[in-house]
Amino acid sequence: MGRSLHRAVAHAGVGATARLIGLLLGVSRWAAVVVLSAAALACDGCTAPSSTARGGLSDHREVRVEVDSGVTLAGDFAWPLASATTPVPAILLLSGSGAQDRDGTRIELPGYRPFADVADTLLAAGFAVLRLDDRGVGASTGRFDGTTTEDFARDAAAAVAWLRAQSRVQPERIALVGHSEGALVALLVARADPQLWALGLLGAAARSGREIARWQRATLVATDLTTWAPAQRAAVLARAESDADAIAATDPWLRTWFSLDPRTIARDVRQPALLLHGENDRQVAVEQVHELAAVLHNARAMRLSHTNHLLLDDFDGDPRGYVRLTSRRIDGGILRVLVTFLQQQNGENRFSEGKTAKQIR
Repeated sequence: MGRSLHRAVAHAGVGATARLIGLLLGVSRWAAVVVLSAAALACDGCTAPSSTARGGLSDHREVRVEVDSGVTLAGDFAWPLASATTPVPAILLLSGSGAQDRDGTRIELPGYRPFADVADTLLAAGFAVLRLDDRGVGASTGRFDGTTTEDFARDAAAAVAWLRAQSRVQPERIALVGHSEGALVALLVARADPQLWALGLLGAAARSGREIARWQRATLVATDLTTWAPAQRAAVLARAESDADAIAATDPWLRTWFSLDPRTIARDVRQPALLLHGENDRQVAVEQVHELAAVLHNARAMRLSHTNHLLLDDFDGDPRGYVRLTSRRIDGGILRVLVTFLQQQNGENRFSEGKTAKQIR
């Protein structure tokens, strides 16, 4: 659902977007504008240049990755200076819903650059990192509008092939770290490419997009005590379901997202996976982290206390309140857990079994 809203911001303007949100959520145009102004939505062109500070421990260069469809993805490839003569494991970062640049920036959340934070931490731990602008975003070519989750999986597969050809990279040690829809992309790529080394799945869904959208709408309606009277809610949600189906009929991304079931995909994924999920996630219910871990063949799941879908400290988790968050950096403890997991796969450390979410805070 999120990606269709992102497209509308870029191509249809706020008024049309409000009407689209109204159809998807079953809300009035006025209420939809409130959701639009408060929710964490990115849009085409809402990018910021990368300015990740890496000090003197690593180096990086601007790269171009050719995709089989003719799209060229631009991004940043960084590596620890120690790998100048010794190849190291490499991590490809995969962004979530919405047109995002290589840092994962969001125009309405200044200072939120999650992939810059993740990249710095991975580099300091000795991993090479590839981050790319989504197609049609930043310096990448192609069109964002009209693409699907499966298209992004093809883009990611091309990026993996590019990494395998780099002299600084151990080709047998390439991992994917995906957030939200990026986690679904990671599962699709891993299912098709058993040679991938490991997966980090952040805020990953276990249910189809159709089920996620239903839960999001129901949660919004149930928690808004002023817009919808209890007697209206069933009718509002039924209308929203019908309208969402009508939109999906003409929107390739929404239609694909509705149909993909992460559990079905995950059953064929054999790589070791770490699942990190915020306990206060109100975009993907935290219970789904255990559902997804249960069908993966080699997975560890961790719930993160007072953390939202953006992996930020948040005691509420309501997307309409993201703009009020004072902390817009991913907690270092969360990133250390990810690094420790990857180091364990590389034979460097043992992952701390039984570590609780509160312990990493």
